[in-house]
Amino acid sequence: MQISARGDYAVRAALSLAAAHPALMSAQAIAAEQAMPRKFLEAVLADLRRAGIVRAQRGAEGGYTLAQPPRDVTVGAILRAVDGPLAGVRGLRPEETAYQGAAANLPDLWVAVRAAVRDVVDEVSLAELVSGK
Repeated sequence: MQISARGDYAVRAALSLAAAHPALMSAQAIAAEQAMPRKFLEAVLADLRRAGIVRAQRGAEGGYTLAQPPRDVTVGAILRAVDGPLAGVRGLRPEETAYQGAAANLPDLWVAVRAAVRDVVDEVSLAELVSGK
């Protein structure tokens, strides 16, 4: 599984918000804490906001916060919000692939790979990551 820069930044930003929850954090503060470019981070935060993972508050005292408690936000939800499906094969869902001959059973492996990835990222919450548990 390849984690994109966008996915990495999204998880790191969400972890900063989880550690500060329920307080607001500015994009500038997150970018400084996580050593990431602010403009790119703002695009990632916009994706997370559209997915309902973070809320934004405008104004001088504004910033971002998680829309739910950190225990209710999984790494999988964050990755899907910024990168789409977790496991694809040439742009197809694993069960949509079909092969001939010796590779005929390969779709079963692709489905198992997706399930294994889901078992990890959909079971680990931001709260668990922040606490190290």
